[in-house]
Parts: sequence; C-alpha cells; structure tokens
Amino acid sequence: MPDQHGFPTASDVVKHMNARFAALGLDCRIEHIAVLPYVNPMWMANWDIPQLAGVVDAAILEEELREARWIFPQVLEDYE
Repeated sequence: MPDQHGFPTASDVVKHMNARFAALGLDCRIEHIAVLPYVNPMWMANWDIPQLAGVVDAAILEEELREARWIFPQVLEDYE
C-alpha cells in the first residue's frame, strides 16, 4: 500500500515477491529488502534483495526482480 506521498513501501515489495515465490512453488521467502536512502531521479529501482543471492535459480530470480522493479521502481523504507 502506498504511503501518504504515493510511493509504495518496502513492505509492498516483500509482499509481492513472497506471493510470486509462492505462486512459482518456491520455498524461499524474504523478510526485508535493502532500500537506498534516496529516490533515484532516473527512476531506476532504489532497492535490492541481497538475502536471495544463491538461494533462487538465477534465471528465475532475474525475471522476477525485473518484473518487480517495473512494478515498484521506487520504494520508501517502512518506519514503524
């Protein structure tokens, strides 16, 4: 769910990626993503998921990340 400024949050990406992994029948789930502390003016993704390195097949991961970065190019960190 986007925050008050209209940007999706890190939690939105986590929910999306975990739903995709479940739909693909993969056992891995993520708990958090790494968010850069700024919004990139080129609209390149400002987040990554380092915990997936070596966990998911590289081809599957690349495709899922490409799709997620298209849907969520810029996210804000969740502060609770």
